[in-house]
Amino acid sequence: MANEQLFNQRADHYHRARPGYAPDAINFIFEHILPPSAIVADIGSGTGIFSQQLLNRKIVTYCVEPNPQMRAKAELRFANNTLFHSVPASAEHTGLKSHMFTTITVASAFHWFNANLFRQECQRLLKKEGIVCILLNARDPEDPLTRAQHLLCQEFCPGFSSLRHGLEKTEREMPAFFGQELHRESFLFPLHYHKEKFIERSLSSSYAPDPNDPRYAAYTKALWKLIDNWTDQDSLTVKNETVIFWGKLIV
Repeated sequence: MANEQLFNQRADHYHRARPGYAPDAINFIFEHILPPSAIVADIGSGTGIFSQQLLNRKIVTYCVEPNPQMRAKAELRFANNTLFHSVPASAEHTGLKSHMFTTITVASAFHWFNANLFRQECQRLLKKEGIVCILLNARDPEDPLTRAQHLLCQEFCPGFSSLRHGLEKTEREMPAFFGQELHRESFLFPLHYHKEKFIERSLSSSYAPDPNDPRYAAYTKALWKLIDNWTDQDSLTVKNETVIFWGKLIV
């Protein structure tokens, strides 16, 4: 299945249950990375979780998202915002005007891109001195709850590698992508879920079984058993951090 189709049956779960990012990380981006009067291309923008932060600060934002179901959520969400521009395109071939943007952002999506082609597209899109900012959430691999869910994913989820696969792949690509211009910061961001939202968040992952897969019901049941055994409260906390990579692209 092509990357842009991976979330075809997950857009609702994604929209309702995916968390945002650490407030300190968001503040850092606006204080230290985005220039005044920024014009941003938010690539792989999904349902608009990070785009919302940009638009809240009155930033002209071009949201590039190839999946029509995910994109439709953002289009509905920002229907009355004149700063929002929806772009049905891939990260590697956006079709946007050359040298138009001060900043390119990628939130929880870089690991789906062809890094070399995306780098070339960023160089085409950015103004002189433009910056690429990549951010994502990553769970603590030593957290007992994360380790227990990892075992469930190994049993029920096709194509599963790790609950931190986004960070693991992104980190591998960063030295070649940014070279000596690479900067990195991380911010603790524990995630607090009601149990139903934790289940939805888990089912929004690309590797979770599709609803028509017999493993879907089994995985859902196993998740409920895990968290009900974990706590008798209605909510739970997952250890997590928001990680930011950013820098200029040297030709």
